[in-house]
Amino acid sequence: MKKLLRKFRNLKFRYKLTLLILASGLIPVAIIVVYMQYGMMNLLHGNEIDNMEKMLEQSVESIENQARIYENLVDYLSYSQDLRTILTSSPESDYATYLEYVDVADPLLQMPQVYHQEIEGITLYSESITVPHGDTLMPLDRAREQKWYPSLNDGTLMQWTVTRGAGQEITASRKFYDDETITAVLAIRLDYGSVLEPFSSQLRDNTGGIILDDSGEVVYSGFSMEEKYRPDEPESLDYIQSHYSCSVRDMEGTGWKFCVYRPTEIITESAAGLMMRNIPIVCVCIVLMVIVGYLFSRRMVSCLELLTENMNQIHMGFRKVTVSSSSNDEVGVLIRSFRRMMDQMNHLISEVYEGEIKLKNSEMKALQAQINPHFLYNSLSIINWKALEAGEEDISRVTLALSTYYRTSLNRGETMTTVENEISNIRAYLKIQLIMHDDSFSVQENINEDTLTYEIPKLILQPLVENAIDHGLDLSEKEEKNLQITVEQDEDYLIFAVADDGIGMEQEKAEQILTYQSPGYGVRNVCERIQVLYGKEGLMAVESSPGQGTKVTIRIPKKAGKKVQ
Repeated sequence: MKKLLRKFRNLKFRYKLTLLILASGLIPVAIIVVYMQYGMMNLLHGNEIDNMEKMLEQSVESIENQARIYENLVDYLSYSQDLRTILTSSPESDYATYLEYVDVADPLLQMPQVYHQEIEGITLYSESITVPHGDTLMPLDRAREQKWYPSLNDGTLMQWTVTRGAGQEITASRKFYDDETITAVLAIRLDYGSVLEPFSSQLRDNTGGIILDDSGEVVYSGFSMEEKYRPDEPESLDYIQSHYSCSVRDMEGTGWKFCVYRPTEIITESAAGLMMRNIPIVCVCIVLMVIVGYLFSRRMVSCLELLTENMNQIHMGFRKVTVSSSSNDEVGVLIRSFRRMMDQMNHLISEVYEGEIKLKNSEMKALQAQINPHFLYNSLSIINWKALEAGEEDISRVTLALSTYYRTSLNRGETMTTVENEISNIRAYLKIQLIMHDDSFSVQENINEDTLTYEIPKLILQPLVENAIDHGLDLSEKEEKNLQITVEQDEDYLIFAVADDGIGMEQEKAEQILTYQSPGYGVRNVCERIQVLYGKEGLMAVESSPGQGTKVTIRIPKKAGKKVQ
């Protein structure tokens, strides 16, 4: 997390603004997409539940209508006077009884099967019947042998009993009482599949259903689903309700509970499908948001970037302000304030430079005024003649070299001189230094004769030579020491170089010689004078390596110094 924050802080402001715009747009889009997806899922789930409830309502109502028909049929048969007469009368003979059964009971109990094909049979069990008559009339003891009899309660309402397995069927039965004694039971056997067909036929397209009776026993369980959606416990209502989207409805009269269920994953997949259709639109919106955000940030930050670039150029020494703005916002105010500040700074810098130049010229002239050239030259001439009279040639050479050195240094008070005079000055200075050092080092010159007539600032090589001798050659323990002076030119520049093979130094320390961090003044003074006179076109550089020596290079534009004829 810290690395990400660090990377974000180091990003350009344009990209930061683009990311912020993108984030401010993506967050609402993400919230809207999530909200729409959640609402879509709820809507689809609600629609699915409504569809299942409607389907369940239709199928249950259909079964309820059939159940009412059977109840009405049972009521009709239960209150049929003809049947009651058969159960309570005492026929004169068995034949008469048989005739009553055939003429009265059979038509009443068999005719409903003609109109209702789902009725497999109607049987009346009674204590007054001693001999079974087909499947219509049976002794009461036979009823007690049936599977459905134990489930009958003590009431007189019709009871529904379901037998599952090989001989599956549905039985609707009702007891008849005489006081508190059961005298008869009427049972209607119904086809299991036909009765439940309105419900089972709806179970398609990954739909399942389960029916429970009033005691919680499973009356029916079925499903039409793909393998991955099938329930592990298809006859457990609790499992169905916890793992599927379902709708439950109770059936009046029978006490049965109907449940229709579908996999919730189907609803989720439907919502995902709708979402996939919207993904291209969302992606297009995101791409447009990125493009618009980038263009907007680029437009907003362009002035700041120009201002930053201009500041970097000023830091490198180019003090010209190139950025401008006419807007009245904060950036425009900042740019105009920056321009005013740089104008004032340039004005102050110009004043300071001009003041320094005037001060240096004044100091130079004051110093030169204190020295009487004629008096100095006459004195050195007398010393030279006295040395010759005394036979001291070394003293004579030093005196002549010193006279030449001061003549070229003072240069009649002028601050500019020719390359030729500067070389003469250095030669005189080196004669003195070689005598002082007992010729402990050698000097090589590489002077381009075409450069001798150009004007340059005076005394720009002497501090470099002095520095090379004092801090380079004198400290070296080499047997052979060399000092090289080079004057070259190219198309636009005069190039001066002073190189020694002394002790050298680290490059980082060498670069400090030209700055205010240097304790010495001579070389730094030369650098400042070149910068004042030639600006960015004047260049001074130091190259050094420990044990290898040091090289100082000066580049002066030729156009700045007119050629003396």
